[in-house]
Amino acid sequence: MRQSKSLTGKTARWLIALAILAKLVAIIVCYQRPTSAIGMEPQAVRQQRRTRPEPKRRTQTQVKTVPPFASFKHESHRAPRTKLNCSDCHTIPLRASPNEVAAATKTTIKGFPYHDSCLECHRQTPPQFFRGATPSICTVCHTRSSPRLTKSEMLRFPKHAEEVIELEFPGYFPHDQADHKRVNCATCHTTDDRVYLAISVGGSESFKPAAGTFKTTPIGHAACFKCHWEEKPAKDDCAGCHLTPDAVAKNKSELISVGLMDWFKTWPREWPRRISIKFSHDSESHDAECITCHEIAKLQTLDMPKAEVPIAPCAKCHLKPATPANLGKEMFDEDEDIAQGRNNDPLSKAGKHTCSGCHSAAIGGMPPPCSHYLLFDDTYFNLQDYPNSGRQIAERCKK
Repeated sequence: MRQSKSLTGKTARWLIALAILAKLVAIIVCYQRPTSAIGMEPQAVRQQRRTRPEPKRRTQTQVKTVPPFASFKHESHRAPRTKLNCSDCHTIPLRASPNEVAAATKTTIKGFPYHDSCLECHRQTPPQFFRGATPSICTVCHTRSSPRLTKSEMLRFPKHAEEVIELEFPGYFPHDQADHKRVNCATCHTTDDRVYLAISVGGSESFKPAAGTFKTTPIGHAACFKCHWEEKPAKDDCAGCHLTPDAVAKNKSELISVGLMDWFKTWPREWPRRISIKFSHDSESHDAECITCHEIAKLQTLDMPKAEVPIAPCAKCHLKPATPANLGKEMFDEDEDIAQGRNNDPLSKAGKHTCSGCHSAAIGGMPPPCSHYLLFDDTYFNLQDYPNSGRQIAERCKK
């Protein structure tokens, strides 16, 4: 009996020990599982991120922005406001490339002057070159102000006639000068053989000029430098050929009247602006010397908006009753329109006389200029021919 009780006691103790051991194992296992899960979670997340497909990115069309124009103004850097000459900042280094204008002190830079040309004045004259960490003078020519700029960070320069109607520097060329008289007109002005496109001539109206309408005009320095590389005005005397806007404005014959400016806003730059767009130089009836119609003494610039042709040469032929675009008939037909205040408005159904033999309806619909009544010398048409509007014409056109 004692032995069986001893065995039973030992068995109980073993069972208790095994129970305690099992509990400890369970505690350990339960402790390790959350810890492992915590330790494994970032790795699983990282693995999931690696295998997750990349979302499709929207490809946006890159819009190439055109930098604005430089704010540099030549008129504030020329006489009489300063003592600067064009050659202080610009030069033309090679006769073989006469249109490549370079910096006067660093000929590898095309068009723009180099910094040392600006420093002469702008060390002290505002905007100052060393005023602050980012001087405002930088943004006159560059897209930003920084001590580290590249050649790609330049603003556009100069501002060409695509954006402005009048050129900044019209080319001075006195056609009646003795040296220029010896040059045949066809040396510089030949028939323009390019394909003509329709030109907007006011409002919704467009017109495609006939072949031979336009003559070529010298563009750039090449034609002039055949003589004027060394001959005065020489290649460094820019002011000898290029006029300032103020100088051009003094000669009213070289300017387009204010009323006509609107018609030329959409005029393509590659074609000369013409008021008489229907006139063709190559017409058989126009086979005459240039000076028959053109008053060369009045042709002073290369970039003239109109080539200064008075109406008198036209009247020599176009006053004849049988000729097309009979000037006399069209001018007399104006009488009633002028008196009624219609002035041949092309939008008016009543005003039908639009002088369309030479002009577009837009320009022909405007009141005729006074020069059209001065067809012979300086004598008006007999005002009795205009019984309705004669006095009105005389009042408007009297000297």
